[in-house]
Amino acid sequence: MRRKTFSRPQIIRLSRLLYMKYRPSEIAEVLEVNVHTIYGNYLKKGCPHRRDEKGYIWIIGTEFREWAENEVTERKNKQKNPMKENEGYCLKCNKRVTMVDPIVSYSGGNREIIQSNCPDCGTKVNRCRGIC
Repeated sequence: MRRKTFSRPQIIRLSRLLYMKYRPSEIAEVLEVNVHTIYGNYLKKGCPHRRDEKGYIWIIGTEFREWAENEVTERKNKQKNPMKENEGYCLKCNKRVTMVDPIVSYSGGNREIIQSNCPDCGTKVNRCRGIC
């Protein structure tokens, strides 16, 4: 499961950042996240930062806030393409595949399970849908 970039409480805490230089550990303290989140996620995603002559990383608070708010807005506006009727998601290939000769079975309640094999790797692909 993919984790959200920023949670709602973190977005609220962004307003605490001022126009000054912060170390990644100070940003992590303000947002109440692990410092590895700053290094591993935010800097890799393009967080604006600068390195001084000694190699230390400095983040301007207001620039980070603008970048973070832009990331949240882009994620909200991103269009999701729903799967077609004959598609399933192969967990081994990590992609959508067309289901060939699907078998339909019923589970409890209002669920219908469609099973097929992945045309690329042969792994069983399951898709669940509700019955109206």
